[in-house]
Amino acid sequence: MDWTKHDSDLRMWEETPVNTYLDDTYKAFVDSIVPRSPELGELYGMIQYYGALDFDTDEYLIMSMNSLDVPLADIGAEILNTAARQYFYERDGEENVDSSAGETYFAKLTMDERLAVMAILLGPDRINYFPVQENFGLEEILPIFPIMNRLTFMGYYSEWWGYGSTRSLPPNQRVLEYFPGSWEQVGYPGPSLGYRAARSYNYTAGM
Repeated sequence: MDWTKHDSDLRMWEETPVNTYLDDTYKAFVDSIVPRSPELGELYGMIQYYGALDFDTDEYLIMSMNSLDVPLADIGAEILNTAARQYFYERDGEENVDSSAGETYFAKLTMDERLAVMAILLGPDRINYFPVQENFGLEEILPIFPIMNRLTFMGYYSEWWGYGSTRSLPPNQRVLEYFPGSWEQVGYPGPSLGYRAARSYNYTAGM
């Protein structure tokens, strides 16, 4: 089944002027967290091939980040691109840090380089050279990267992609138009009022 027309090759964005700084950054991020898996597709069937870009997880992440008490999508993108800029700085020197691409440093990296940038954010020193939102303190910035990780998996394994053309509508107006591909990947049968096995489980066994 052709689940999507997306392409995980990030180089295609360079030829697509409609993509924005925010979109490019989050596409690159979710593609790094849940990439396509050609090897799994060969072993277990084509459905296992698809990744986060194929199921529009980047849209879910941006929407969720901006639905928090303090909208964080812009901050999260700036953190990723600032860390990527630091990566370029440390690898190539200040004179070789390219600022001609709208500062979408993170989306310009290869998969291995993006993972190295995320390691910077998880390390003890984190971002050293370039400020990120000067009106935010360090204690407010540090939790953002783990939040982005969790929301990516939540969006990927939720019913988000299945909402299809109704995704942008208020929650009470969304309709499950497709069976989510990630549900098929893990064998989830879909929502139910209750599963008989769970209702009859003996929770006192072995006590």
